[in-house]
Amino acid sequence: MNMLREAIDHATLGWIKPELDSSLLQVRQEVEAYVEDGADPERMRKAATLLHQVQGSLRMIELYAPAMVSGEMQQLAVAIEQGQVTATNEACAALMRGALQLPDYLERLQGGHRDIPVVLMPLVNELREVRGLKPVSEGVFFSPDLALPATAIPDAREEAADPPSTVQLQRLGKALAAWGDGQADFAAMHQALRALSEEPGSAEARRLFWVASHVAEAAADGALEADSALRTVFASVEREARSLFGNSDEARPLPVSSLVEPTRQLLYQVANSKAEHPALALLRNSFSLDAQAHVSDSEYASARGSVTGINRALLDTVSAALKEDVLRVKDALDLFLRMGRKDAEALAPQADALGRIADTLGMLDLGVARQIVITQRDTVADLAAGRIPMDENVLLDVAGALLYVDASLDDLHEQVTRGSGRTEENQDMLAASELRQLMEALSREAIANFDNARQAFVAFVETGWDHAQLLDVPALLEQVVGALKILELPEAAEYLAAIGRYTQVELLTRKRIPGNQQLDTLADALSSIEYYLEALRDQRGGRENILAITRSSLEALHYWPLPPEELATDFAPFANSHEDSYEDWLSEASKPQVMDTEPAAAQAQPEVETAGQVSVAQFLGEAPQAESLTLAAASAASDELPAGVLPVEAGGFDLGSDEIDDEIREIFLEEVEEEIRNLDELLPQWRQAPDDLEQARSIRRVFHTLKGSGRLVGARLLGEFSWKVENMLNRVLDGSRPATPAVLALVTHAHEALPALLAALTGTPIARDLAGIEAAADRLAAGEEVHYQPALVAAQPPIQVAGQAPAETAADEDSVAVEVDAVLLEILDAEVAGHLKTIDTWLADPQAAEHMPSSELLRAVHTMNGAFAMAEVPEITRATGPTESWLKRSLAAGAVAGVQGVALLAELAKQIRSTVTGLSGQTQRVPLQDALAAQAESLRDALPEAVLPDVHEQAHEAQRLEAERLEAERLEAERLEAERLEAERLEAERLEAERLEAERLEAERLEAERLEAERLEAERLEAERLEAERLEAERLEAERLEAERLEAERLEAERLEAERLEAERLEAERLEAERLEAERLEAERLEAERLEAERIEAERIEA
Repeated sequence: MNMLREAIDHATLGWIKPELDSSLLQVRQEVEAYVEDGADPERMRKAATLLHQVQGSLRMIELYAPAMVSGEMQQLAVAIEQGQVTATNEACAALMRGALQLPDYLERLQGGHRDIPVVLMPLVNELREVRGLKPVSEGVFFSPDLALPATAIPDAREEAADPPSTVQLQRLGKALAAWGDGQADFAAMHQALRALSEEPGSAEARRLFWVASHVAEAAADGALEADSALRTVFASVEREARSLFGNSDEARPLPVSSLVEPTRQLLYQVANSKAEHPALALLRNSFSLDAQAHVSDSEYASARGSVTGINRALLDTVSAALKEDVLRVKDALDLFLRMGRKDAEALAPQADALGRIADTLGMLDLGVARQIVITQRDTVADLAAGRIPMDENVLLDVAGALLYVDASLDDLHEQVTRGSGRTEENQDMLAASELRQLMEALSREAIANFDNARQAFVAFVETGWDHAQLLDVPALLEQVVGALKILELPEAAEYLAAIGRYTQVELLTRKRIPGNQQLDTLADALSSIEYYLEALRDQRGGRENILAITRSSLEALHYWPLPPEELATDFAPFANSHEDSYEDWLSEASKPQVMDTEPAAAQAQPEVETAGQVSVAQFLGEAPQAESLTLAAASAASDELPAGVLPVEAGGFDLGSDEIDDEIREIFLEEVEEEIRNLDELLPQWRQAPDDLEQARSIRRVFHTLKGSGRLVGARLLGEFSWKVENMLNRVLDGSRPATPAVLALVTHAHEALPALLAALTGTPIARDLAGIEAAADRLAAGEEVHYQPALVAAQPPIQVAGQAPAETAADEDSVAVEVDAVLLEILDAEVAGHLKTIDTWLADPQAAEHMPSSELLRAVHTMNGAFAMAEVPEITRATGPTESWLKRSLAAGAVAGVQGVALLAELAKQIRSTVTGLSGQTQRVPLQDALAAQAESLRDALPEAVLPDVHEQAHEAQRLEAERLEAERLEAERLEAERLEAERLEAERLEAERLEAERLEAERLEAERLEAERLEAERLEAERLEAERLEAERLEAERLEAERLEAERLEAERLEAERLEAERLEAERLEAERLEAERLEAERLEAERLEAERIEAERIEA
């Protein structure tokens, strides 16, 4: 399993885990209701539906083991609903355990720990057992990454053998048949499978035969045991080979799943083998089997404990009750000490409470804390019983032990949250808590500083490459670097220092404007560092993988390895001819057009009508010098562009990138036309139902598409214009502003401007007031209610040259335009209001002219002077600065304020209020302070400088304290801003998550249909395979029985023949014996007759 797959995407799991927890909680509720409501099937149907959604979500993020658990739970719920389970109580208990343990396991993964699926095997087998199914083995949870490098498998032959692989199939079949007789020929199997892996075919099939050939090679050398499990796997491999390369009757296309399963089983045999062999080593390295197979005992115990041990919810409940008991005991002891009571027997209830606390600590496996509490319980019991005298120090020791209990509970909560077990190295819980607090504080400050730097980069882009927005970035990044060094994270610190160097050298010193590619690369570097800091704060794992992205981004920017300091000014990392020519245009255009030192007058601005006003007011603003130079550059460059092509600033394509060809631009133009047609249909529907967020979301998606595609192909003007409208619609979608008629009207104007922007991409100059529409969109996004009024603008805006005076209205002669951020203005307003109260209070004294100014008065003016200076409102500081100096001199000289001083402070308070009012207006103009500044300077110069050393030292100390306070206020303001931005980010993530959820559900439906089709196909093929195996078995059995019958008949025939021959032999012997006996008797008879004849003859003769 490769590193990226091992490190789970914690952000994705973090987005969906709340929904998963909610779904599993509903499953528990449905199961409980099923038991309580008398087995209502509808309850189980709802539970099965919820579990199906959970399974789809887990499969989407590739957490297959938890998905298997939810799948088994779903099938069990369906079986209960359909009445297929007899042991209903055991089945419901198993479902409850699954719904309780699965969130704990996911919580462990979210904490950055490895996915160890085997710890879920007991739960899966329990769910299967109540359904009467066989338990699964550990191999089911074995899921290696089957992706292989392209060079791992030998190249396939261009043409298949003729006939295709027939010889190899026969060799493989004979080798398997010999295995059944106990004489496996692994060498032949290896050669046959190696040849099959080179046959033309799918990557999955060639991968299967390649893996099988190496397993056979290892088995041939005795590295793997030739057991029945291995034979079963090779039999399935041979079956797949015949299905792919057999004759036309056998061969058939196979689903990918049927090829993946034998591969997985073969790799499981390799992973479980401890033998050393080159073929096994190659497979282990190719599929990273060692990383998956090796799970230490401690890691397994930790993973198992996350499922069966204490989880966060249980700990929250128990620790809350425990802390409440601890607090009651501490309060009772505190009250006992404060009242000076001597009746020690009143402490008996506290001894009982300490005993309960000790028992609970033992349940939580906090042995050290439990022993300490037991000791203190015995002490309190002895005090109550009078066995030891009352002593205040003894009760203080008891209170100290209770503080240790609090710290122990906090440390245990952190360990459970982060999934780490307690070891001998972290027994000192108070020290561990302090270390975590230090790390969290540093991480929080680093994130806040980095967020400010990131906002500066955003402002740099949104202001049209105003490099002044980046002035504070190197210092902010340096502070973050310092925090990372304190945390002993040198690699991250070096990468961030490289980003700071890039910002200082390339963007600030050289004033470069990065191209699209450089900007995307820089954004990747910043985003990865930000994600790294968040992972550091949350103590998530896999942070090294995040830094790899940062490193590659810096390498692409040519800022890693970091160039030496002395070469920084001579180092040129960019190789962008478009940027160089752009700088040449600026240089050439700036020579004949010498700009005035004062900002150029506002050009034709869009008119807006504020809510509640009948007349139309004119937007007032000042075009910075850089904007004029940019327009001049565009004009100068237009002669160098191809005929019929407008410069980028006038709406044309950015032709400086070689990656975008004309065909892609043509496709983009067609896309713009299609999106304009989409708006033609969507806008009328939205006007009829402005509260319909789905319509607003569809319109926002149009401008989002135009923004992204426009930036991609170099249509920068169209992209930035679309971004302004999209940003305004985002505010509508997140609920921060309603879809008012002003918003609808502006979207309509933007829609009408799109054809002009499309025409500009083909060479037609734009005659639309794009800047006015963008400005109105920004103000609407900020919450203002303005109505854009189109202003006629020329196709080429005029360029302000030396000698042209700005056209000022009479209303603007006594004021000057400024620009203050809305968030900073809110903070400034609150700050100034408090200090104005101090001035008003001092002025309310009728005898104020006869008293010295107070130090509170000086502090109020000093703070407001610094606040206005920080907000870059220089006009009012012309008066607050001299006034502050006058107050300091008055305090040093011991002089009273006088009538003139009181008048100065009264007028200053009035002008400060006017300034704040002007900043809150639409155009942000503040009154001039020439007269007030002169009055303050006159009073200041009438008093001598303060020279007393002690006064100076006190003032220095006051300034230091004031600086610390301002710094604290600045940090607080940054924190509030960070919280606001975080809330906006979370809301955007929520909306994105909803969109992803909708897409996920649709994808799940399609995936479910596909999987169901594959399942049915697999079942059909499996049924065919089983039927074929059954027929083959029946054939073999019939042949065996026939052979046995013939053999029995042969033996019977031989037996009968032997018996016949034996009978014939015995009969012949009997007949021969009878013949011989007859002959003997006949001979005896004849002999007797002869003797009788002779006797008779002899008697006759005798006679």
